[in-house]
Amino acid sequence: MKSTALMKNYTPSANSESALRYGMFVPLVLMIASIITGCFSYSDAKQNIADDLNDAIFALANKNSELWTRPDTIAAIRHMHETIHKALIYKASDVNFRNPSLKDKAYFTLALVDKKNASHKIGGNKIVSDSIMLMPEGSTDGLAIQVQGFVDCSMASVFYASDLTLPGILISLSILSMASMYIWKRKVIEKPETKLDAASTSPSLDGIKLTPMQRQLARMLFDAPDMKMDKRSLCESLWGNKSNAEESLYTLVKRTKNALAKANIEIICNRGDSYELRINS
Repeated sequence: MKSTALMKNYTPSANSESALRYGMFVPLVLMIASIITGCFSYSDAKQNIADDLNDAIFALANKNSELWTRPDTIAAIRHMHETIHKALIYKASDVNFRNPSLKDKAYFTLALVDKKNASHKIGGNKIVSDSIMLMPEGSTDGLAIQVQGFVDCSMASVFYASDLTLPGILISLSILSMASMYIWKRKVIEKPETKLDAASTSPSLDGIKLTPMQRQLARMLFDAPDMKMDKRSLCESLWGNKSNAEESLYTLVKRTKNALAKANIEIICNRGDSYELRINS
């Protein structure tokens, strides 16, 4: 068989398979980049909501600080806390937000707390504003009014408010690159199969009784372009500068031709200047 030619044929395929292996990292990198940018977008959206809530609650506290620190208000809040043991909760429908949709999700609390102790906490999946401590005038018992805002936001709603343009582009590129890798892989797999089929139908010197010189001649013709080689090249390759190389070549071709005829392989002399192999079906 033409081992040298087959090795040359398989080199591009091996390079393609190597490039394919490294190319598979492209969709993975794009996918990771999409996840990272999505997390950053989510974090930015969540921070924007918190900033909007902070601004709204500070404006509300400045507007109502005198009302909330009056003695009768403090007494009412103290009585309510002693009764239900919870802070007063108010809907933020009259609070101005940059994002109007927060009005239906936000609320704020008023709690009477000891300014030296931990503040009141509300659990759950919420975005929380900074707490504001309002000190009543003339207060000597260390109590203060704590104002704090909350927004009920699920992870899905925060993602909906996020800017997902860049993550969307990256995930789309990742899907497209995966599709391209799949198509490329199919082509890389199909090409070697075609070459193997061609190689399996190629003639072989195995099983043919040839002398070392005859086998060398046959292989040289097999490996030559179009299985054709001129006399001079054959003589130089087989005998170097031997004086009667053409006579030796003639004798060698004649004997090799008879041996190859059993395998339906014919050596043809072209106008006396070259020899060619022809495979008879």
